[in-house]
Amino acid sequence: MADKSTEKKPFNSASYYIHSIICLVIMFGFGRLDPIDPLTPLGMNLCGIFLGVLYGWVFIEIVWPSLVGLLALMLIGGMKPKQLLNSSFGDPIVQMMFFIFVFCAAISHYGLSRFISLWFITRKFVAGKPWLFTYVFLGSIFILGGLTSASPAAIIGWSILYGVCEVCGYKKGEGYPTMMVFGIVFAAQVGMCLIPFKQAALTIFSAYETMNAGVGIDYGKYMLIALVICALCSLLFILMGKFVFRPDMSKLENLDATKLDTNNTLKLNGVQKTVLGFLFLLVFFLLAPSFMPKDFPLVVFLKSIGNTGIVILLVTVMACIRVNGKPLLPFKAMVDSGVTWAIVLLLAFVQPMTAAMAAKGTGITPMLMQALEPLFAGGSPLTFALVIGATGTILTQFMNNGAIGVALMPVVYSYCQATGINPELPLIMVVVGVHFAFLTPAASASAALLHGNEWSDAKAIWKTAPLVIFMSFVVTAVVTYALGGILF
Repeated sequence: MADKSTEKKPFNSASYYIHSIICLVIMFGFGRLDPIDPLTPLGMNLCGIFLGVLYGWVFIEIVWPSLVGLLALMLIGGMKPKQLLNSSFGDPIVQMMFFIFVFCAAISHYGLSRFISLWFITRKFVAGKPWLFTYVFLGSIFILGGLTSASPAAIIGWSILYGVCEVCGYKKGEGYPTMMVFGIVFAAQVGMCLIPFKQAALTIFSAYETMNAGVGIDYGKYMLIALVICALCSLLFILMGKFVFRPDMSKLENLDATKLDTNNTLKLNGVQKTVLGFLFLLVFFLLAPSFMPKDFPLVVFLKSIGNTGIVILLVTVMACIRVNGKPLLPFKAMVDSGVTWAIVLLLAFVQPMTAAMAAKGTGITPMLMQALEPLFAGGSPLTFALVIGATGTILTQFMNNGAIGVALMPVVYSYCQATGINPELPLIMVVVGVHFAFLTPAASASAALLHGNEWSDAKAIWKTAPLVIFMSFVVTAVVTYALGGILF
C-alpha cells in the first residue's frame, strides 16, 4: 500500500476524465436508485459513496476521490461537518499515521535503514555459508520493509545485492541475482505486514475497529504471528531457491560482507545511536501494554495517552533535542519528505465511512449477511478465514491493497457478528494476504519497480511469483490457524 497509493500511472486525458465521471456518477447517483432490500435510503447513499470512492482509488488516484468522498458524506451521507471532521482528520488513528510517517522519515534521514540491513549480513556466523547468508539478508529486508515501506526497502536491498554481485563476480542474468532481485521485493512487500501500526495494516485494522465499537486486535499477539509468518516465508523462499531455482552459490562462499560497507555505514555516530534508541523505544512503548502488568505505572501512563500519544511524545522529544543547534528531528523537513498524504487522506475517509456503514439504520450489515449466507452457510470459521484471505490475496495483485482490505472489513464484521466467531483469524488472513502484492506491475509500487528492473526477467517473475504467493498463503493459513487458535 502503502506504496501503491503513491504509484504514478501513465496519464491518458480521455480515460482519466471518463473514469472521473464514472466515479462521481457512482458516488452521487447510486443512492437515487430504489433501495435494495434491506438497504435504507441512507444505506444506498453510503454504498454509493463507498463504491464510487473505491472505483476512484482503483482507476484514478487516492487523493481527490477521498476528498470528494468526505464531501459526499456531508452532503448525502447523513453526517454533519463538525461530526465528520472530528471522526476523520480528528481521529487518533489518522493523526498517528501522520506522526508515524514523520518518525520513519527521521530513521531514513539518518541512514539507519541501510545500517539495519548491512548489520545483519555482516555477522560472522553467516560467513562462508551462502544459504544462511541469503536467509539473513532476506530477513533484514523483511524488517526494513516493516520499519519503512516496501519501495525504499527494496531499493536499499538491491543496492546491497549489486555490491554482493560485484564483489563475487555475478553478472546480469545469472541465477543468484535473478532470484534475489525478486526475493528482495518479496521480502520487502511481505515485511510491511510486520508492524500493525503502520500503513496498510493500520488502515485495515482501524477500519474494523471503528465498525466494532473501538474493539480491535491485540497488536503484540498479531506481531508475534506476523513475525513467525515472515520467518517461515523467508525460509520457504530459501528452500525453493535450493531445490527449485538452484542458482550457483559457490561464488558466495568466500564473500567478505564487510567490503559492502563502502561508506562506513556500520559505524554509527552518537546522533544515529540516539535515533536508533528512539526507534527501540517506539516499538517497546507500543507493545508494552500487551505484556506488562496493567497496574504498572509505565503501562498506566502509556494507556492514558494511547498509541497516538506515544508517537507524538517521541516525536516531540526528538524535535526538542538540539544537535549542533538544530533539532534532532527537523519537523518541517521530515513532514515534507516523509508524509505520504495520499495514505493519510485515504485513512481520513475510511474512519467515518466504516463507522457509518456499520450503523443499524443503514441496512448494510443485514444485506451483507444475506449475500454471504449461500457462500458460507454450514462452513467453519476456518473456511471463512481462508476464503476471505484468498480473496484479498488475489485482488491485491490488481488493486490498491489498503482499499481491498477496507472493502473486505464490512464482510468480516458482518459475518463475525452474525455467527459469533472471533474476528482475529480472518483479520490476520486479510491483512497479511493483501501484502502478497508482487505478481503484476499494478500490484504495488515495489512490484512495478521489480518489473522495470534490468536485472529482472519478466518471464521468470510470472513463473516464480504465483508459486511463491501460493506457498506463502499456505504458510500464513497454517501459522494463523495454529498460533491464532492458541493466542486468541
